Amino acid sequence: MGTCRWGASMRRVVAFVLALLAIGTFSSMMIAPVNASMSAIQGKVSWYDQYGNLHPLPWVQVIASGEGGVTTASSATDGTYMMWVPAGTYNVTASSDPGFIAESHEITVTPGGVAVVDFNLKPSGEPVPEYPPSLQHVMLVVAALAAIVLIRRRQRAMPMGSQSAPAS
Repeated sequence: MGTCRWGASMRRVVAFVLALLAIGTFSSMMIAPVNASMSAIQGKVSWYDQYGNLHPLPWVQVIASGEGGVTTASSATDGTYMMWVPAGTYNVTASSDPGFIAESHEITVTPGGVAVVDFNLKPSGEPVPEYPPSLQHVMLVVAALAAIVLIRRRQRAMPMGSQSAPAS
């Protein structure tokens, strides 16, 4: 029967990985504010498509500016966001430019309280550029060249007699 003998270096690697897992697990439990008088602003950012369907809107910048200063958060892939702020009155703005019209709400957060601010951003009609205009022509040429290379490779790979003749 074979036995598995781990050397001291393998034991250290396993211990290190287990320590990282433990740190990752317990660090997620420590996101609460240090000061109990801190408050939270949280919510969800969504948008309606042209068919009236509601969708979460990820990567939206949410800014709370007010008595406690300026705090910024980004919405997650499910559209949710959360930020810790001192108690006070804030102007909370969600913006995703270009593509959507920014929306703002004024709220008051009590000490230790949670204020929920949801946003439904409207499309601005301005197209979201995928590439800068100067790069669009280059991408068109690259795509055309790639298509030509693919067609030529297929033509070379086909034996001469395997091309189908038109049906009579």
